[in-house]
Amino acid sequence: MKKTVISLAVTFVIALGAASAHADAGKNAGERRGTVEEMIFKTMDANGDGAISKAEFDAFNAKRFKELDVNGDGKITLDEMAAERKKVVAKSKKSLKDSFNEADANHDGALTEEEAKNMPMLAGHFATLDANHDGKLTRAELDAAMENMRRKNEAKK
Repeated sequence: MKKTVISLAVTFVIALGAASAHADAGKNAGERRGTVEEMIFKTMDANGDGAISKAEFDAFNAKRFKELDVNGDGKITLDEMAAERKKVVAKSKKSLKDSFNEADANHDGALTEEEAKNMPMLAGHFATLDANHDGKLTRAELDAAMENMRRKNEAKK
């Protein structure tokens, strides 16, 4: 059981790192970021042929393992994984903030439902995220929803 949990946690950290890296690359290139799955897939598909070979999969995982193994001892400790998770979370928050600001066309600090369409992962949940139902999604509402989701996920553990 413990090995399964650790394996899932490592996979999660690796996937988030890949998605975050690809999101940054896509943002710089001006392309649509897509779903997390699309971002991870594109990152792993090194030759861009629309499929991930075992060699591409192994190369991707070897690279991420090396990145996670900060002290280079050939093992990933819980501390190394926690440090990576903190980096990914911080990067995700910055990316979300940047995406929010980019989608906020009139720069009023809030997204209308129309502006939220530029953030597909938010658009489908706009009504739920708009806590005061004023037709605008503020950073505070988004941050509160994210914190609530984090708390719910922690409670499940």
